[in-house]
Amino acid sequence: MANITEPIPEAFETRKRQILADLSIPDAEYTDLSPKGSVDEGIRDLIRDVNAQPGLVTTSSCAGRISVFLEGRKKQSQKPPQQEQQQQQQRQFAPSGGKGAGRWLYVSHEPLKEEMKHGQSLHGLFGLVPGDGRPPRLQGEQGQAPRLVRFHFDPMILHIMTATLRHANPVLSAGSSSGFRESGLQSLRCLEDSEGISPIVAVRSSGLSLESVIGYCDDSSGDDGGELVIHSLVTEEYLEMLVAISNERFSVNTERKERFRTSLLELCYPEKTPGPKTKTKSRPPGWEDPEQRRERKKAEGLMRKKLLESQANASDDTKGEDDL
Repeated sequence: MANITEPIPEAFETRKRQILADLSIPDAEYTDLSPKGSVDEGIRDLIRDVNAQPGLVTTSSCAGRISVFLEGRKKQSQKPPQQEQQQQQQRQFAPSGGKGAGRWLYVSHEPLKEEMKHGQSLHGLFGLVPGDGRPPRLQGEQGQAPRLVRFHFDPMILHIMTATLRHANPVLSAGSSSGFRESGLQSLRCLEDSEGISPIVAVRSSGLSLESVIGYCDDSSGDDGGELVIHSLVTEEYLEMLVAISNERFSVNTERKERFRTSLLELCYPEKTPGPKTKTKSRPPGWEDPEQRRERKKAEGLMRKKLLESQANASDDTKGEDDL
């Protein structure tokens, strides 16, 4: 960065080269631990700009998403029956299983406006069987809780590895000023004097998050080897309300993401000429302000639409000639 003269450790440069090499793999071959398995389209430009900065590299990201998740089966406890019974009485509906033991019923990194516009059933989209809204009875002698289905909206989260604490400063400042107020260092080990430890900054905000229990799964429905039956606890109108709220939060999330990008680049490329009144700034190659980027995206979308229409017309003409 232009205002950071601290040398970049070779260990960081080695890690960054490996990460960038993995990101250059085509989408069809690239996989990660997310439900989607690849980098979200809505955050690729931001990742490109971050990774272009010396001393910074992204390690994981999510542009924001709507998801419906079924909890996993609750593991059998090895605790004494009396202690287990006391814990059941304290909290009968404890979450069963983590994400690794559960199942994603639906994931989207874009607003769900088209589905609602065409009247598509959200119950069908999420794999839920409409119910009467009544919660299930506890199963078994010990009152085992059912596996719950949760609707989530999660805003953008971005993990950025930095070469040193000085390189982490502009990332933290940009995150805080652009609305990602829960941004912070992922681990305090970087405060030690140990070599080879690179600070990782998590750019995130919990203020836009949304979670609601919308259904449950009766495990006994799959005992005979058939499909699990996932019951809804809410109406179609309730699901529509959750989706509408999430769509609005997608817009706020996009605005904050753009503000973070602009702020970070401005902090990484301060004014060339010293002096409090000068406004001439050095920008990285290919830098765009938010308005320019919107216009470019709009033009690219129109070009893709025209290309698809021309291909469809050409296909129709060829079909017509074959019929003659």
